[in-house]
Amino acid sequence: MALTQQQSRQFLQDFLYENLPLTKAMQVQVAAYDGESLVLTAPLHCNRNDKETAFAGSISSLATVCGWGLWMLWAKDNYDECQVAVSHGDIQYKKPITTDFWAKAILPDADILAHIQKTLSHKGKVRAQTYIAVGDDHQVGASQLAEYALWRKTA
Repeated sequence: MALTQQQSRQFLQDFLYENLPLTKAMQVQVAAYDGESLVLTAPLHCNRNDKETAFAGSISSLATVCGWGLWMLWAKDNYDECQVAVSHGDIQYKKPITTDFWAKAILPDADILAHIQKTLSHKGKVRAQTYIAVGDDHQVGASQLAEYALWRKTA
């Protein structure tokens, strides 16, 4: 049975803090999930560098976790047992992030998503690309194109 969007947000928040200690240290919060996109947030005060801007490692981590979390929730809605891992990521840092920041990952369009679902159902594994934007109150400061591996657990 699929979870409601609120249940999905709470599931992911709990999962992150229990299983990925970095997300707790970064004070990552699941801000929004609508079944097609996920938004995570992080405060600047514990993710800053010596220039008082967001640390590049925190930006990259938030982007990667955001894409991973989106695919985890999608997989949870569509399969009983499925795993997700990032397999590749390219990030571009465009502008400094100077306030609390967010990352937003969006699922691919319906045709690509249908192909991903068909491949995962038939082969038990698939790779999926996702675009993740990271920004603050002023602008998008970084963008990441990441590839995630999804595979179904076997009994």
